[in-house]
Amino acid sequence: GGTCLMDDVATALHRFFGSFDLPDYVEYNEDEDAQLPYITHQLIQPDWGVNQSLTAKLWYDDPDYPRITAKVKEIRKALGNGVSFRLDDGVMYLWADSNWAQNYVTDDEPNLKCMLLSFIIQVESY
Repeated sequence: GGTCLMDDVATALHRFFGSFDLPDYVEYNEDEDAQLPYITHQLIQPDWGVNQSLTAKLWYDDPDYPRITAKVKEIRKALGNGVSFRLDDGVMYLWADSNWAQNYVTDDEPNLKCMLLSFIIQVESY
């Protein structure tokens, strides 16, 4: 393939995280004028055939938890027993880690809610 594996995986992750009606950004690369709610996710250096951890954070500006909790459930349901994406030279698998969703405490703003979502990612060559 003409693209490097990391770019390929980044595109696949964007396709997944962008499918939940929220803007998605690579962690620490949010738009300056990004409006909550949105998703941020890590970029990893993928390694063929190796299970790797990947985290995403779901950010909401909300005094309460029902909306963010519903979105966590929606993402978990979409994952099911794992999802796969075709890459140039293989397949990327993504599934929920055992410690799937945890409240990520942010002290600075009382209405800022964040859930840390834990995934396992694996890339397999054809």
